[in-house]
Amino acid sequence: MARSLLTVPLSLTVVAAALAWIVLGPAAALAFVALALLEIAMAADSSVPMAGIAGRLHSPARRLFLSLGIVAGVLAMRLMLPPVAVVVGSAEDPTATVGEAVFAPGAFAAHLQEVRPALAAFGAAFIWLVFAEYLFNTDRASRRSWLGRLEARLAAVARPRVWSLVTATAGVAVTSVLVASAAAWEAPEVVPVVVGGALGIGAYLGSKRLARWALHGGGGAGGAGAGGAAVGTDTDAVGTGRGAWRIHVYASTVVFERGLVVFMLFEILDGVYSLSGSGVLGADGLSALEQAAVGAGAIGVGALFLARLTSRLDQAAGLKRLRYLKAGAAYVLGVLAVLLWTSLLVPIPGVLVGWFGTVVIGLALASSLPWRAWVRRAGLRPARG
Repeated sequence: MARSLLTVPLSLTVVAAALAWIVLGPAAALAFVALALLEIAMAADSSVPMAGIAGRLHSPARRLFLSLGIVAGVLAMRLMLPPVAVVVGSAEDPTATVGEAVFAPGAFAAHLQEVRPALAAFGAAFIWLVFAEYLFNTDRASRRSWLGRLEARLAAVARPRVWSLVTATAGVAVTSVLVASAAAWEAPEVVPVVVGGALGIGAYLGSKRLARWALHGGGGAGGAGAGGAAVGTDTDAVGTGRGAWRIHVYASTVVFERGLVVFMLFEILDGVYSLSGSGVLGADGLSALEQAAVGAGAIGVGALFLARLTSRLDQAAGLKRLRYLKAGAAYVLGVLAVLLWTSLLVPIPGVLVGWFGTVVIGLALASSLPWRAWVRRAGLRPARG
């Protein structure tokens, strides 16, 4: 399975690296391979929640989501979200900003750094609310708790959406107060954090409202209230007939959520802009346009691998067989949100998040395997002999 999954993305990586070596030189090839492997590693973490969403989509929406939807969505989010963030946060000219992102990545990275506090606050609030969907079990799904009684109690609280909003608001408030204390309550330091957090909560609520409208045709039957069922539990009712386009709108909200998570990991915690290879060994000698080409190619390889791995997990019903994988992916989001809030006070190395995500997903995978059954079988075999 792993070999077939990696064949296409690794083959593309080898071919593209060879072309980069011939056309741009060994520095470009080395940078491309390093970035592509990093993108593939991140795709492995993101594939688990993507597969969970795909399992709730109705065909042919599922086929489109698993092929073109994921690849196009990831490319659009990773390449366009940073310029949009700079335009919104700094009131820069959109055309000039896009040109700067491609031809002057160093200057663009500096502008991105200027709006970083607002972006981190925005991402932390948004991602925490995505994590809270699992923590408070907003869709009231039947599941076995991964971390025991405390997780089970949190999953059974009344009005889970209210709890999600309360905890997110508390996170924004506490972080804002701590930042204000550290900055002697100077408005230029505090306002971006408060506004960014509020916008993150608003963007999440807007995304969920759009998803609810897409699934229920503008608030018809089944609309969920503040404490009701989560959006996405009855997608079998859509995806066919004249309303087929609505399920694609819903799928786009999912791609937005996942794209935002990866953007926050790379651009905010790690401080490396997607189109710049300056943070990779050997990329310093490349021109701005060459770095942009290398970064875009690596993102494309990662998006393709994400689509293939998500499709394989969906086909093999991997999330049903490995019951705690979804829990592991959810806790990675929760920790990422906390680290984003923390990064407003102290620097957080991006590699720490990457390793933590890998470890958590690995533990979730290990705890999902039927170890006891294997031990019993191993103990019975000698007796039969």
